[in-house]
Amino acid sequence: MTYIEELLMEQTSILKPIQVGMIIFTSILIGAMIFGQIFFGPDGFYWAFSAAQILLSLIHLTVLMRTRNWIYLIPSGMYTFWFLTFFPPLSGHPQHLFFSIVSALFLLAFIGLLFSRRLEWRYKEILQLTAKPVTGTTDGFTSRPFPTGFAEFTREDAIKLARYLTKNVIAFPFIESDRVVLVIPEYMWVYMLFFKRSYKKGTYVAFSDSGTVTVRIAKNDYQKYKEELTFDQLCVSLGDLFKQFMLWSREGTSEKIFAKLNSAGKDQTDEK
Repeated sequence: MTYIEELLMEQTSILKPIQVGMIIFTSILIGAMIFGQIFFGPDGFYWAFSAAQILLSLIHLTVLMRTRNWIYLIPSGMYTFWFLTFFPPLSGHPQHLFFSIVSALFLLAFIGLLFSRRLEWRYKEILQLTAKPVTGTTDGFTSRPFPTGFAEFTREDAIKLARYLTKNVIAFPFIESDRVVLVIPEYMWVYMLFFKRSYKKGTYVAFSDSGTVTVRIAKNDYQKYKEELTFDQLCVSLGDLFKQFMLWSREGTSEKIFAKLNSAGKDQTDEK
């Protein structure tokens, strides 16, 4: 996706700006580096930069352990070797050139991952796809979970889907005694890094062992839409989306989930 396409999507989006917290987090890291440069010179900048690399490496390593998705070795390795390359006390290390070369290789692999979109959280795309079939604007938000009917699946099917969606940071699972709950958070890392351990107030789709599918859309997620949408239709649409995910998972064609998510922004731009 080109920069121009991204700008066009932002202009035509049915959503308000999302994941602003990531911009704030990035700004804090950059601010720390600028602070180090101003008050401590180049060494201060590289100490702050190196600290940021260790932090990011540990975050991605934790995500790797939670998702069991080995592609997270690439960002974790990249940040680790950036630390080894730029950490001031290691500037004279006999393996410094090796660290630099390996960090460059990891960077190339990381760029490839970015183009594949395998590292993206899919919160925005899920909200876009959920809103697409909704035509009404009559009823606003309600906090109650909404039953969206039945689907054909077993508990093993639900767990299989949960594992796939977790591995690809699309949803975060809670495996309960009688159902599997798939949470769709704005910031996946709040669950991956143990900052949040409950889904009760979040947006989720629950697959019960009885075959029922229940949806809850959190108020803060509903308010991400620029216009008020008929809430019942929105819940049914989200349930239908995940029922389709379930069908593809059962058929062994889970890659179609990525194709569907990748189509979200394109479909929206084409409609405009």
